[in-house]
Amino acid sequence: MNIISLLNQIDSREIVLPAIQRDFVWEESKILKLMDSILRGYPVGIILMWETYHEIQFRYFLKEFSGDNNISFYENKDGKKIKIVLDGQQRLQSLYIALYGKYNDKYLFFDVMSGKEKDDFEEDKFNFYFMTNDEAKEWNKKSFEEMKLPEEDRQYDTFYLMKVSELYNMGSNEKLRFRKDLTTKMKLKEEDESRLEVNISRIDEVLTKDINILKCSVIDENKPSKSKDRQTDADILEMFVRINKQGTPLSRSDLIFSMIKLNWKDAASDLPKFVKKINEGNTFEIDIDFVIRCLFAVSDLGTKFNIDLLRNRKNLEAIKSNFSKCCDAIKSTVDIVQKDCWCSSSKILGGYHTLVPFVYYLFHTPKHELPNAEIDNFRKSLYIFGFTSPFSRYADSRLAKFIKDELKPKLEAKDYTFPFKSSVWWVNYWENINNLDEKMIQKNPRLALSLIQGYSGAKIHFQANSSEMDHIFPRSILRQKEFNEAEINHFANFWLLSKGKNQNKSNIHPKKYFSDVSDSEMGRAFIDKEMLNYNFYRRFIKERSQLILDEVTKRLSFADKDFQ
Repeated sequence: MNIISLLNQIDSREIVLPAIQRDFVWEESKILKLMDSILRGYPVGIILMWETYHEIQFRYFLKEFSGDNNISFYENKDGKKIKIVLDGQQRLQSLYIALYGKYNDKYLFFDVMSGKEKDDFEEDKFNFYFMTNDEAKEWNKKSFEEMKLPEEDRQYDTFYLMKVSELYNMGSNEKLRFRKDLTTKMKLKEEDESRLEVNISRIDEVLTKDINILKCSVIDENKPSKSKDRQTDADILEMFVRINKQGTPLSRSDLIFSMIKLNWKDAASDLPKFVKKINEGNTFEIDIDFVIRCLFAVSDLGTKFNIDLLRNRKNLEAIKSNFSKCCDAIKSTVDIVQKDCWCSSSKILGGYHTLVPFVYYLFHTPKHELPNAEIDNFRKSLYIFGFTSPFSRYADSRLAKFIKDELKPKLEAKDYTFPFKSSVWWVNYWENINNLDEKMIQKNPRLALSLIQGYSGAKIHFQANSSEMDHIFPRSILRQKEFNEAEINHFANFWLLSKGKNQNKSNIHPKKYFSDVSDSEMGRAFIDKEMLNYNFYRRFIKERSQLILDEVTKRLSFADKDFQ
């Protein structure tokens, strides 16, 4: 069914709206955008209707819309066949008003000279306007006057407004005469005349011939009125409710990836292949979201999943052209974090957002390599971010801020110094942490314990060997002994052990549980067997926390001056 056939059924009152449908709410701008989509040949969705003979309350579509329309309801007491709209009311009502009626006493006009290709996909290609007849005449008069001027003195492109309802109702001979007359009056060039001809034909094509732009599905269509196979009122109401709950919406990154695939077909296979490859041997859990965020960053589009940015062809081309280099930068980041920072897990680092600034940095360094002189700054910055997780919240704004203010100016100036001092400053600003102390380690104990116990977070092949963080002194016993929660969950009361062993730990006394663990293994975790006594608990966490802090400071080469 084409659009005009559908609207003719509305006009003849065969298609109606159930009383449960909300009021018409679309503004002019949405209707104009819908018409631009239709002229472009874009599918604009599916209309779902129910064919029924039931005595159901309904209302007719508005032919002329104003803000204070009085709505009347009717009941199908005669049991005649009607189709009620379950989904798609706003689109159908918009089209009916635009093509058959008026919107606030204005008709829909089409600029038959529009349709030029534009770089910005979001910008309307085909121009429509709601106007009175007099306003349209005045516009056309200005256009004729403009065309009389020498080309170099013209302020705007050729345009001519034609009422849409008149245009699609023209016969073939009328359309031909209209095109020839307008070409002569406006002295159109061959290119403009060709576009005019295409636009006139396109209006007819999309409204009266193309059946794929606006699809229609009719429940119980053409079934006998007394058929027991027909849906009940209760079924239809439940269907309507479920439709309008909209199900599970796509995430922003899903939509972004869909737009990228639409304009760059290879991305559909290249991106998933890269993600699968980069996750081999580690647990960084890099996914398509992460790669897209990095692509946005290195393409200077910020780090927010802004769908509107991808409506611009230049932005899409930037993402496409940067893909290979961005993937190399991600590879380099993963290698360096594993090799020089001894970590193979995003979970240990507080989430993979921590890696985004480092990908941006290595994207711009020569050959995506880390200069030898910057290993220390790179590593310390990574751990500062890993301990404090500043990008786990407000990732869009914070990542964009750090990249724009700290990384971009340096890299544009060919200064490849990683801004460690600035990293410290921003962590203090965002998280109120200004030293490598107990407060910082308490925010991410797993990172400190992984560092001192040698757990990199590399991929585990036997599940029972995966590491878990658990209490040394069991929580349940400490609570019985009335220690407070801050003491119970102090980072010095944690250590890393394999999942299989942890499942059997329960609330065993620590001295008994650690009886078969070697002294060297205990020493590496800074656990003194002699201190595994509930009477010594406060002393135990005080002494062990200082040992852990000293070791982390030493391993990462931190100094007091780093925080001044």
